[in-house]
Amino acid sequence: MSTVVETPARCALGPGVGCCSAPPMAASDRAAWWRIGIGAVIAANSMTIDLAINTSEADPRTRLLVHLGVLVATATVIALLGAPLLAAAWRQARQWRLTLEAMFVLAISGSLVASLVAMTSGEGAVYFEVAAVLLVVYSLGQQLGGTAQRRALDAVERWQRELATCQLVSEDGQIRSVPVAEVQVGRIVEVQPGRLIPVDGVITNGESFVREATLTGEHLAVVRRSGDRVWAGTHAVDGLLRVEATSPGSARRIDGILAAVERARAVPGRLQRTADRFIGVFLPLVSAVAVLTGLGWGVARGPVEGVFNAMSVLLVACPCALGLATPLAVWRALAALAQRGLVPHTGDAIERLAGVRTVVMDKTGTITESRSRLVDLVVAADSRLSSAELRALLARVEAGNPHPLAAAFADSSGETSTTWLPARVRLVPGVGIEAEVTDATGRSVTVAIGTPTRVCASSRHSIAWDRLRSHWHTGARGQEIAVLVDGELTAAALVGEQPRPGWSELRARLAAQRVGLVVMSGDPEAARVGLGETEILAGLGPEDKLDRVLRLEADGQHVLFVGDGVNDAAAMAASHVSIAVGEGAELANDVASFSWHGHHLADLVAGLEASRAAVGTIRSNLGFAAAYNLTGVALAAAGALHPIVAALLMTCSSLIVTWRAAGLGGPDEEPDEVLAPLAAT
Repeated sequence: MSTVVETPARCALGPGVGCCSAPPMAASDRAAWWRIGIGAVIAANSMTIDLAINTSEADPRTRLLVHLGVLVATATVIALLGAPLLAAAWRQARQWRLTLEAMFVLAISGSLVASLVAMTSGEGAVYFEVAAVLLVVYSLGQQLGGTAQRRALDAVERWQRELATCQLVSEDGQIRSVPVAEVQVGRIVEVQPGRLIPVDGVITNGESFVREATLTGEHLAVVRRSGDRVWAGTHAVDGLLRVEATSPGSARRIDGILAAVERARAVPGRLQRTADRFIGVFLPLVSAVAVLTGLGWGVARGPVEGVFNAMSVLLVACPCALGLATPLAVWRALAALAQRGLVPHTGDAIERLAGVRTVVMDKTGTITESRSRLVDLVVAADSRLSSAELRALLARVEAGNPHPLAAAFADSSGETSTTWLPARVRLVPGVGIEAEVTDATGRSVTVAIGTPTRVCASSRHSIAWDRLRSHWHTGARGQEIAVLVDGELTAAALVGEQPRPGWSELRARLAAQRVGLVVMSGDPEAARVGLGETEILAGLGPEDKLDRVLRLEADGQHVLFVGDGVNDAAAMAASHVSIAVGEGAELANDVASFSWHGHHLADLVAGLEASRAAVGTIRSNLGFAAAYNLTGVALAAAGALHPIVAALLMTCSSLIVTWRAAGLGGPDEEPDEVLAPLAAT
């Protein structure tokens, strides 16, 4: 049986989770969008009608009837959209906080009161529809923001639902469905074909292809059998498995990722905190200007003129870039990062990532996989074993060997009819492995695997070794391994690191962004891995990496350090921002600003680009809002803006910043793929 099988690359979760198809819109969302749509139609038509009647020579009776009709239409919009705004404003008022909601309530109330006064007195314009427009603008911003938040969490919530229960095998063999949180270490869980594995554990019975795309980003399913470790969230494709839990059902690796997402959501970033502080000043200031404007114009031109100009000040002021667009842009960035498997640990991680000028990357376990691969294997022409038989033999000998190089042979088993039985293995420190293996027919062979300088000590073996290694592929690099079978040199192997995909793309895109790239590795031969024209600092210890990072930071480079090991932790902590490979050392993940649960290296630079785009949008929105509000409030206070014009300007500015923050003007990510990698650990 082959050890891998190709599966659809775009599906990370498997049947039952819905990764490969967009989740249907919730009924509450559909109802909210319908209400906003109906409210927008009513508000637009009311504004058109009221504008026409206010600028026409209609008789008083006709004018009154039209105004009453617009008032009824506005009351309908308030009934459709007003409850969430009023509830939010009331909650904030009880905490003695002046917020965005209070600003909207004040403007809506003012427009209604002023319009009622104008309608009953017959003096001035009536603009009930302004209240409807304001409600539509507020509701649209809240719904867009809520949609971005839900997009960033829906995939995770689907995982939580799918992994909430499991089939527990009791001591008497009975199977019952229980909440996974009740599973303790040592309990056995049964996993049906086509289902997600609900616990972290070790397979005790069964064999199946397991899709681990959410751990590794690879779309190839791998065979997992008795004794193999599996993780909650991976997908058993075609076999029935029984898994012994190695951690409680409430302390799975995936649970830690979900907690990290919640922490990132709860802690605001620096730009969001700045926006919140500005709102705390902006709203009282605008309210004070409106009061002073009303008093000044009231004394100079009468109360009606004072009320109208005060309302213009309130209506033209637009805090949407602060209260709506900034959190919306942040959530869009979180969704984009999560799509690449990047989970922020701190509230200001996005802003820090956007400011990076130099990327420093560890090599082993970061640019390359933590597991070794068989680069080349040359079998002697006079070998009694075929290449496939030898590969199967090596895989059997190295199975379960903890040595880092053993994985290369354990994963290299070829197709053969020969079945090798479990081997008697003896570890030879500093040399390699000696083993005795038998096949199903009882044939026995002895195998020695190790460094050629020790295994090929005789001159006869040395000559044969030089002859075999001359047949390696030109340019192939790695650690040289000799294989002897029954005392005869049988093969020359070359074992090396497995590079992650996307290195060339990462280099090119960083260069386009004018971001420097440095590789720092403890491997003294790191330059031989084939990383292209990249600055490589080899043979560095933890202290050396820390020192180099501190130098770069002192030069104002704002370093992004990407690593996976304990030896990277100090340098990561000293960096402007850092990313830890999700399957790397726990200390590295604790120190890092992000954990990364993807596989393709280009995801890292895509996250950098998404952060820069988000921060750029937020800053430009804030600049636009500052210029707009200074100009608009000044004109309104000077009596140069009619309340309806002020409301139109506010509506347009609100839509502009919300549209830009939501990214509606550019390409969008596929909604069904936003956070699938987030659950990968």
